Amino acid sequence: MSFLALSGCGPDCSDDDATDTDCNTVLDDDISPQGITMLALAGGTFDIGCTAAQAAGGNCDDDEYPVHSVTLTNNFWLGETEVTQEQWQVLMGNNPSYFPSCGTDCPVETVNWWEALEFANEFSATESLSECYTLSGCTSTPGHGMECSAVAINSPTGSVYDCVGYRLPTEAEWEYAARVGTDLVYAGSDTVDDVAWHDDNSGSTTHPVATKDPNARGLHDMSGNVWEW
Repeated sequence: MSFLALSGCGPDCSDDDATDTDCNTVLDDDISPQGITMLALAGGTFDIGCTAAQAAGGNCDDDEYPVHSVTLTNNFWLGETEVTQEQWQVLMGNNPSYFPSCGTDCPVETVNWWEALEFANEFSATESLSECYTLSGCTSTPGHGMECSAVAINSPTGSVYDCVGYRLPTEAEWEYAARVGTDLVYAGSDTVDDVAWHDDNSGSTTHPVATKDPNARGLHDMSGNVWEW
C-alpha cells in the first residue's frame, strides 16, 4: 500500500471558509490520526523527472522525461511510512499480505488500487471526515480482491487536492516529498543500502517499516521495500 495523504490549507483558502475543515487548520505541525504519524509538507515548486544532476550520473530511465516544473499550491500531510499490516487489519479487519510472517510492522501488500482507495475512505470515516472517493460497481472475487467499475472524486471541484478526507498522494506530491529539494538518486541518499530494502539486501521478503534511514523530511521507505499505489 502507499503512503496516506491529507490535503492542507493552500494560499487560496480563507480562515472563514467553513466548507473545508482542513482550511481552518494551520499546517504547522505533524499529526497522528489513529496512531498513523503524518508529516506536514509545505507546497512549493520543483522539477519533476530526471534532474540535470541525476542525468549526469546516468541514473535516469526513459520514462523520467521530459523534465518539467510543477507547483504544488497546497500544503499537505503525508504518512511517515507505508501503511502497515497492523494499521490495515485494525481498520479493514483482514490482512491480505503475502508476507504476514514479516510482522505487523511490515507494509501491507498485495492490495490493489481500488482497495487502497477503500482504505482511505474508511480512514476518513473513522475521523468523521467526508470520503474523498465515491466507488461504484464494486465486487469482490477470490484471487482478485475488490474491483470497481468507476471512481468519482468527492470534492467541489472534482480534484483530490480539494478533498476533505484522506486519500492517496498524487504522483507530483509523492516525488516532491521524496526529493525534499535534493538531487539524490534515492529518497534520502545516493547509496541505496542506506535507505532501501531491495533485491540485493532484502532476502526476497518485505521488512518492518522505518528500519532504513529516512529522507531529509523524516519519511521512510520511499525507496524500496514494496511497490506503492
